[in-house]
Amino acid sequence: MPLVSIITPVYNAARWLPETFATVRAQTFTDWEQILVDDGSTDNSLALVEAAAKEDPRFRSLRTPHNEGPSAARNLALSAANGRFVAFLDADDLWHPEKLARAVDWMMTHGYGFIYHDYRHISHDGALVGALITGPEVLDMRALHTRRGTGGCLSMVIDRDRVPDFHFPHRYRYTHEDFCGWLSIIQQGENGHRLPFDLGRYRLSAHSRSSNKLRAVTDTWKIYREYSKLSLVRAAFWWTQYIWNSFWLYRYARPR
Repeated sequence: MPLVSIITPVYNAARWLPETFATVRAQTFTDWEQILVDDGSTDNSLALVEAAAKEDPRFRSLRTPHNEGPSAARNLALSAANGRFVAFLDADDLWHPEKLARAVDWMMTHGYGFIYHDYRHISHDGALVGALITGPEVLDMRALHTRRGTGGCLSMVIDRDRVPDFHFPHRYRYTHEDFCGWLSIIQQGENGHRLPFDLGRYRLSAHSRSSNKLRAVTDTWKIYREYSKLSLVRAAFWWTQYIWNSFWLYRYARPR
């Protein structure tokens, strides 16, 4: 059994998949499997994933019955994953070759249940790289709701021995399904911890789900009230800090 399972939802990602396979193959830590879930793609993504799986058995190909969104695709992969550690890599993002090696060593040395590392934004074509983005040293309830810079799925690694039965919210209707996933871990008493190394590249695209900032801040407010069950006063206070931190992060850390 591999020690690490890499979870990758795929939707019309044929343009990026060669780089996705390359960034995983380049890992200095080699005891991994990558589970790629095609979520109803209409391009040749599925064919590329199946070809990679035939060439290297560490790549595994799954598919959803129809387009269900990244939360459902990741959950399908999690149900099939064999690794103790789970890392998440979206099809258009990239990792440093030392990503898995440093993450596994950091978690086993310190006994952390989940971690996140520093990263940088890259432009749509990968030509431009932004400033270093760092998250809080510890991701607790307050930090999750007010701070930015954990990198979402790009930087997270989870130890399933300490965080069993992890999954993303089912039939989730907002963006930030990753936020709700990390919230569920913190609610179990397992805070996140920062790995202070630049190990990832988050690709910014005009057509990505995260590019709609108005929807992002609106959904965040709904999550604070409906999912986190924060009081009106606390939700307003933490939401204001979230907007402020997000503004400065994207202003100075994005590629120029």
